[in-house]
Amino acid sequence: MEPCEGTVGGATKKPKPSPAPPIAALGDDFLGEILLRLPDMASLASAALACKQWHRVASDPAVFRRFDALRRPPLVGFLLTDRGDMPSPYRSPNLFFVHATRNPNLAAAAADGDFFFEDLPAVDSDDEEEGYDWDEWRLRGCDGGRLLLSRGRDGLDLAVYDPISRTAVFLRPDGVFRACTHVVRYAIVVDEADGSFLVIGFDFRGAVFSSRSGKWVKINMERVKLEKGDVTYEHEIFDKIHSFSSDGMAAGRFAYWRSNTKKDRHFNPVERIMVLDTTTMEWSVITAPFPAGESYCVADMPEHGGLCLFSSKEQCLQLWVRNSVGGWVLKKDFSLLNEWMKKIRRAEWMKRVRVLAARAGYVYMEFWSIRKANSYFLVLNMRTMKMSVFPNNPEDPHRGPAFPFFMRLEPLLGPDEDQNVHLDV
Repeated sequence: MEPCEGTVGGATKKPKPSPAPPIAALGDDFLGEILLRLPDMASLASAALACKQWHRVASDPAVFRRFDALRRPPLVGFLLTDRGDMPSPYRSPNLFFVHATRNPNLAAAAADGDFFFEDLPAVDSDDEEEGYDWDEWRLRGCDGGRLLLSRGRDGLDLAVYDPISRTAVFLRPDGVFRACTHVVRYAIVVDEADGSFLVIGFDFRGAVFSSRSGKWVKINMERVKLEKGDVTYEHEIFDKIHSFSSDGMAAGRFAYWRSNTKKDRHFNPVERIMVLDTTTMEWSVITAPFPAGESYCVADMPEHGGLCLFSSKEQCLQLWVRNSVGGWVLKKDFSLLNEWMKKIRRAEWMKRVRVLAARAGYVYMEFWSIRKANSYFLVLNMRTMKMSVFPNNPEDPHRGPAFPFFMRLEPLLGPDEDQNVHLDV
């Protein structure tokens, strides 16, 4: 009997494998899953140049946000405020802007920036009180190249202002909060993927304004998540919420408010932090793992599981991360004292380090002294441990809230677009 066709020695001949489908045949969902596995933003930017489909998927907010926290924003400078002379935000604090870039394009943009809101319209007010200008805009927050401002005796006029393009979005929280916004603590969080923003505020209740919808949405503050071991009685939650007397800061997808317990007349040696995760809209109150009074900031670090803390102890920087059960662990602890800092410490009595922000592997700090008005801004690269220094020489000290001002990140370039990056740092 003759063997069957296609066999050798009685074995069936292995069929040839089907050719792989062309890359263009990949659906957007499957391609997005592939791009999410890229190691860094540089790889994503390269992938976006492949074709229009890859650019569209790489620019999708769900993909882009995964890499946003790893992408260094262009630093333009530091916006400083004084402490003011009243506990409530009744007046505009004095402002001072420190240029902090060696890139000529960024320096030119900063030179034309309206960081003192002079182009914003004033409002006529019948409220007069000696020493106070109710018509002035007051800085309440800063993120993603936008400034959050309020004005008026009742603070009901709000504006989100881009000082580089000199454009603004005006909004009013009418009927949102129970009391006037003197007691509302605000924060702004900008989504770098599409430039949209959230304005968050709370007093007796919480509310969030979204630029996408153009509406305020109220949030139940009685459902604030407390850490294990904290009491959960309603009056205790109320007391904790109202221990946060200052405006909030942005840290990636998080907004947070410091309790500043050391400044409270009834001193409680525990520093608590109110945090809002803007992806889940979940509020929580966490207890800082370091003593009250130390300077710190919250950071969004995907490589360490998300929410992290940077604190300063004398001239040392500490990085705190969460462990598997939600507790805090000291991940890194290292001295900032290089030869230059040792010299400045001796010559100018600089001893204090104020931690301002941390983004994409960089930590932004201020090195200052209680004896002098001048200071130095430090930008530390956590990967190389190299530090850039920018001097600050004002006539008067500015020890109120300070904000690093970053240029908004540029969108990913497409395959047919000019690939010369103009505002790189």
